Amino acid sequence: MALPRDNVEFTSNGATLRGWRYRAAGGTRAPGIVMAHGLSAVKEMFLDRYAEAFAEAGFTTLAYDHFGFGASSGEPRQCSAPSLQLQGYRDAIAWLAADPAVDAGHIGLWGSSFSGGEVIMLAAEDLPIRCGVAQVPGLGDGGPDLPTGAMPVLIEAFESGDADATIAAVTATPDGAGIMFEDGAYDWFTRVATERAPTWRDELRISAFAEEYRPIDHLADARVPLLLVVAPADTLTPPQPAMELASAIPNVSVVEIPGGHFDAYESGFAASAGPAVDWFRRHLAD
Repeated sequence: MALPRDNVEFTSNGATLRGWRYRAAGGTRAPGIVMAHGLSAVKEMFLDRYAEAFAEAGFTTLAYDHFGFGASSGEPRQCSAPSLQLQGYRDAIAWLAADPAVDAGHIGLWGSSFSGGEVIMLAAEDLPIRCGVAQVPGLGDGGPDLPTGAMPVLIEAFESGDADATIAAVTATPDGAGIMFEDGAYDWFTRVATERAPTWRDELRISAFAEEYRPIDHLADARVPLLLVVAPADTLTPPQPAMELASAIPNVSVVEIPGGHFDAYESGFAASAGPAVDWFRRHLAD
């Protein structure tokens, strides 16, 4: 049975970001978790399952849509600029910490895919958080080449300076004009959008890709305990570069899960959520 949740909102970058707050089971002042989804994804794409698992384990959890995506406002729409999304996380932390039912000294972060990379970056900042979990994180290094049809679209947009240009988030073929192809991205996004996430749009603002996104460069600077939940068979965000570094970084741990990138949300949900729950219990519920 689904846990009750509140529809909530907070302000970031002049926009209203909207999400769900799941109160911790037990009704006492509880640690908190802030979570957001990956590239183009919206919260209905299984963030509810993770949020429920975290709330059942005793953590009040905020799951929200990024600036310009899903239920959140923000212009331009569909703009995945890391600067916007990182500030969204920071503002979400502050909003959750102000909840009288949340222990502001015990807040953790969770992110998946593109947002998993952003959690790596935030873990290196001086923020009021205790720990983070980066699931199948984008690293900005070692990933697949873009589908061949994407390059002409991106080049034309940048050369023309068209700030409104967009490109498909996913493509069904390796020569298509979309950003993601590997690991069955097209089939997963389009199926899940039909089944449970009608606000998802197969569109990304090209101007966002002008910003640097290399979370792997921040991994060694983690200031708080950081768990990487990785799928070695993942071909969309291959984890090998991070796995090679992690053993030499005191604050970073790695858990391997079976399957590819998108298996974590469905068939591999228990394998991906379980270690995250254990991590939060270890670092937030002291």
